[in-house]
Amino acid sequence: MRKFFSGFLLGTLLLPLIGLYITFSGRWPVSAIDDPPTWERMIAQQSLAKSVPLQAPKLRNPITPSSENLRLGIKIYRQNCSGCHGDTDKTSHWGTSAFYPRVPQFATEPSSKPDWQLFWIVKNGIRYSGMGAWNGELPEDKIWTVVTFLANLRALPPDVEKEWLPPRK
Repeated sequence: MRKFFSGFLLGTLLLPLIGLYITFSGRWPVSAIDDPPTWERMIAQQSLAKSVPLQAPKLRNPITPSSENLRLGIKIYRQNCSGCHGDTDKTSHWGTSAFYPRVPQFATEPSSKPDWQLFWIVKNGIRYSGMGAWNGELPEDKIWTVVTFLANLRALPPDVEKEWLPPRK
Protein backbone atom coordinates (compact mmCIF):
# COMPACT_ATOMS: atom_id res chain seq x y z
CA MET A 1 0.00 0.00 0.00
CA ARG A 2 2.87 2.33 0.79
CA LYS A 3 4.43 1.74 -2.67
CA PHE A 4 1.09 2.43 -4.33
CA PHE A 5 0.65 5.70 -2.42
CA SER A 6 4.25 6.78 -3.16
CA GLY A 7 3.81 5.97 -6.87
CA PHE A 8 0.47 7.74 -7.01
CA LEU A 9 1.85 10.84 -5.28
CA LEU A 10 4.95 10.86 -7.49
CA GLY A 11 2.79 10.51 -10.63
CA THR A 12 0.36 13.25 -9.66
CA LEU A 13 3.18 15.65 -8.83
CA LEU A 14 5.86 14.63 -11.30
CA LEU A 15 3.78 14.63 -14.51
CA PRO A 16 2.45 18.18 -14.02
CA LEU A 17 5.93 19.38 -13.07
CA ILE A 18 7.39 17.85 -16.24
CA GLY A 19 4.62 19.52 -18.25
CA LEU A 20 5.33 22.88 -16.63
CA TYR A 21 9.06 22.48 -17.24
CA ILE A 22 8.54 21.67 -20.92
CA THR A 23 6.14 24.58 -21.32
CA PHE A 24 8.10 27.27 -19.51
CA SER A 25 11.56 26.21 -20.66
CA GLY A 26 10.67 26.78 -24.31
CA ARG A 27 10.74 23.09 -25.24
CA TRP A 28 7.03 22.93 -26.23
CA PRO A 29 6.79 22.70 -30.05
CA VAL A 30 5.39 25.90 -31.54
CA SER A 31 6.02 25.49 -35.28
CA ALA A 32 2.93 25.87 -37.47
CA ILE A 33 4.49 23.66 -40.16
CA ASP A 34 4.38 20.42 -38.18
CA ASP A 35 1.16 18.42 -38.11
CA PRO A 36 -0.47 18.40 -34.68
CA PRO A 37 -0.19 15.13 -32.79
CA THR A 38 -3.38 13.05 -32.71
CA TRP A 39 -3.99 13.68 -29.00
CA GLU A 40 -3.74 17.45 -29.48
CA ARG A 41 -6.06 17.41 -32.51
CA MET A 42 -8.62 15.31 -30.59
CA ILE A 43 -8.58 17.66 -27.58
CA ALA A 44 -8.93 20.76 -29.79
CA GLN A 45 -11.75 19.26 -31.88
CA GLN A 46 -13.63 18.10 -28.80
CA SER A 47 -13.24 21.49 -27.14
CA LEU A 48 -14.49 23.29 -30.26
CA ALA A 49 -17.38 20.87 -30.76
CA LYS A 50 -18.58 21.41 -27.17
CA SER A 51 -17.77 25.14 -26.78
CA VAL A 52 -19.37 26.69 -29.87
CA PRO A 53 -22.91 25.32 -29.27
CA LEU A 54 -22.74 26.56 -25.66
CA GLN A 55 -21.42 30.02 -26.48
CA ALA A 56 -23.23 30.77 -29.74
CA PRO A 57 -26.75 32.12 -29.37
CA LYS A 58 -29.29 30.29 -31.52
CA LEU A 59 -30.01 33.18 -33.83
CA ARG A 60 -32.41 32.91 -36.73
CA ASN A 61 -30.70 33.35 -40.09
CA PRO A 62 -32.25 36.42 -41.76
CA ILE A 63 -30.94 35.45 -45.22
CA THR A 64 -33.05 33.10 -47.33
CA PRO A 65 -31.04 30.56 -49.33
CA SER A 66 -32.23 31.86 -52.70
CA SER A 67 -30.02 31.43 -55.76
CA GLU A 68 -29.28 35.16 -55.70
CA ASN A 69 -28.18 35.10 -52.04
CA LEU A 70 -26.13 31.93 -52.51
CA ARG A 71 -24.32 33.50 -55.50
CA LEU A 72 -23.60 36.57 -53.38
CA GLY A 73 -22.31 34.20 -50.66
CA ILE A 74 -19.92 32.65 -53.20
CA LYS A 75 -18.65 36.12 -54.11
CA ILE A 76 -18.09 37.10 -50.46
CA TYR A 77 -16.44 33.72 -49.78
CA ARG A 78 -14.07 34.06 -52.73
CA GLN A 79 -13.14 37.63 -51.74
CA ASN A 80 -12.61 36.99 -48.02
CA CYS A 81 -12.39 33.28 -47.17
CA SER A 82 -10.91 31.25 -50.02
CA GLY A 83 -7.36 32.40 -49.32
CA CYS A 84 -7.40 30.24 -46.18
CA HIS A 85 -10.29 27.84 -46.86
CA GLY A 86 -9.59 27.08 -50.53
CA ASP A 87 -11.86 27.06 -53.54
CA THR A 88 -13.31 24.40 -55.82
CA ASP A 89 -10.33 24.36 -58.18
CA LYS A 90 -7.62 24.30 -55.50
CA THR A 91 -7.04 24.02 -51.80
CA SER A 92 -5.24 26.78 -49.95
CA HIS A 93 -1.56 25.86 -49.83
CA TRP A 94 -0.84 27.81 -46.68
CA GLY A 95 -4.23 26.95 -45.14
CA THR A 96 -3.36 23.27 -45.46
CA SER A 97 0.32 23.45 -44.60
CA ALA A 98 1.18 26.63 -42.69
CA PHE A 99 -1.74 26.97 -40.25
CA TYR A 100 -1.81 25.11 -36.96
CA PRO A 101 -4.31 23.56 -36.67
CA ARG A 102 -5.01 23.05 -40.37
CA VAL A 103 -7.81 25.10 -41.90
CA PRO A 104 -10.96 23.33 -43.17
CA GLN A 105 -11.14 23.32 -46.96
CA PHE A 106 -14.86 23.78 -47.54
CA ALA A 107 -14.91 22.68 -51.20
CA THR A 108 -13.73 19.21 -50.19
CA GLU A 109 -15.00 19.09 -46.61
CA PRO A 110 -18.17 21.20 -46.22
CA SER A 111 -19.06 22.16 -42.68
CA SER A 112 -21.77 20.21 -40.91
CA LYS A 113 -22.34 22.96 -38.34
CA PRO A 114 -25.70 24.77 -38.36
CA ASP A 115 -25.79 28.32 -39.70
CA TRP A 116 -26.11 29.96 -36.26
CA GLN A 117 -22.85 28.29 -35.14
CA LEU A 118 -21.05 29.23 -38.36
CA PHE A 119 -22.24 32.83 -37.90
CA TRP A 120 -20.81 32.92 -34.37
CA ILE A 121 -17.49 31.42 -35.55
CA VAL A 122 -17.10 33.89 -38.42
CA LYS A 123 -18.12 36.86 -36.29
CA ASN A 124 -16.07 35.98 -33.19
CA GLY A 125 -13.21 33.87 -34.55
CA ILE A 126 -11.62 30.85 -32.86
CA ARG A 127 -8.82 31.43 -30.39
CA TYR A 128 -5.49 29.67 -31.08
CA SER A 129 -6.53 28.65 -34.59
CA GLY A 130 -5.79 31.54 -36.92
CA MET A 131 -9.54 32.05 -37.51
CA GLY A 132 -9.83 35.76 -36.95
CA ALA A 133 -12.97 37.55 -35.83
CA TRP A 134 -14.76 39.29 -38.71
CA ASN A 135 -16.80 41.42 -36.30
CA GLY A 136 -16.33 44.98 -37.56
CA GLU A 137 -14.59 43.75 -40.73
CA LEU A 138 -17.75 42.58 -42.50
CA PRO A 139 -21.29 43.79 -41.79
CA GLU A 140 -23.51 41.16 -40.14
CA ASP A 141 -25.69 40.80 -43.25
CA LYS A 142 -22.61 39.84 -45.30
CA ILE A 143 -21.50 37.40 -42.60
CA TRP A 144 -24.98 35.84 -42.71
CA THR A 145 -24.83 35.70 -46.52
CA VAL A 146 -21.53 33.80 -46.61
CA VAL A 147 -22.77 31.57 -43.76
CA THR A 148 -25.95 30.82 -45.75
CA PHE A 149 -23.76 29.73 -48.65
CA LEU A 150 -21.55 27.54 -46.42
CA ALA A 151 -24.53 26.00 -44.63
CA ASN A 152 -26.06 25.04 -48.00
CA LEU A 153 -22.84 23.92 -49.68
CA ARG A 154 -23.87 20.24 -49.69
CA ALA A 155 -27.13 20.97 -51.54
CA LEU A 156 -26.68 23.94 -53.84
CA PRO A 157 -29.30 24.50 -56.54
CA PRO A 158 -27.97 23.47 -60.00
CA ASP A 159 -27.66 27.06 -61.25
CA VAL A 160 -25.59 28.05 -58.18
CA GLU A 161 -23.56 24.84 -58.23
CA LYS A 162 -22.60 25.64 -61.81
CA GLU A 163 -21.12 28.93 -60.63
CA TRP A 164 -19.38 27.29 -57.62
CA LEU A 165 -17.82 24.37 -59.43
CA PRO A 166 -14.79 24.99 -61.66
CA PRO A 167 -15.37 24.90 -65.44
CA ARG A 168 -14.83 21.46 -66.94
CA LYS A 169 -11.90 21.21 -69.31
